[in-house]
Amino acid sequence: MHIDYFQLKEIQALFHFESRTVIFLVILSILFCVAEGVSALGTAPDAPSTDTAAQGLRFLKKLEAKYKDTLTFYGEFHQKKISTLFLEEIDSRGQFWYQKPGRFRCEYLPPNQQVNLILDEVAYIYIPEIKQVEIYRFKPQDSPVKKLNQMLLGFGVSVKDVLEVYDVNAAPEEENDSTFVLQFNMKKKEEGLNFDKIKIWVDKEKLQPLRLVFIEPEPNKDETRIEIKNLEFNKKLKAQVFKPDFPRDAEVIEQN
Repeated sequence: MHIDYFQLKEIQALFHFESRTVIFLVILSILFCVAEGVSALGTAPDAPSTDTAAQGLRFLKKLEAKYKDTLTFYGEFHQKKISTLFLEEIDSRGQFWYQKPGRFRCEYLPPNQQVNLILDEVAYIYIPEIKQVEIYRFKPQDSPVKKLNQMLLGFGVSVKDVLEVYDVNAAPEEENDSTFVLQFNMKKKEEGLNFDKIKIWVDKEKLQPLRLVFIEPEPNKDETRIEIKNLEFNKKLKAQVFKPDFPRDAEVIEQN
């Protein structure tokens, strides 16, 4: 059985699965890969020159200063997937943990339980309802675009690589006195990516993400909206959080 969860549109059960997988990997790439590469962007010869692009890069540098010493974080979220195809909204809630350089866990709470776990070059997706574990193994030689398609956007992909795929701009028309909005537009359509635009609302004072919106291309224009709260940084995390400890009777599927 093979499931490509970036391309599940026609089967509603798999649509529920898709809506809970990719989002926080993108958060990590945008907010925490910044610390690895944003300084070089200011002098890059092909750096964007429009006003909104310059504003966006300046704000990324602020995020760099904020998060360069961040080793771990924990947070909670409320996610809503809005489907124009199935004419429904799917609400999900959960919590997530991150530890540099490449450990990430995201747990979706009932009724849509799911565990996403990344340990460096290996990703696990566990769905308790069907007792199934999917395993993805990333390859260091993969191109940046392939890595983005394979859920590695936040682990091992530099900001330079991200900007090969996205144009990053400020969205001043959507910000207010307390928030700044960054918009990421895909430069060209890439097979496997189910969204072409991302917007992130960031608290100007705390420099913490508040809300994210992922917008899919035509004809569906589906949206995934996420509210983030209760963020804690540099909190000591238990080793058990990042152990792939799944039931012994779960079906294990190697996807590559």
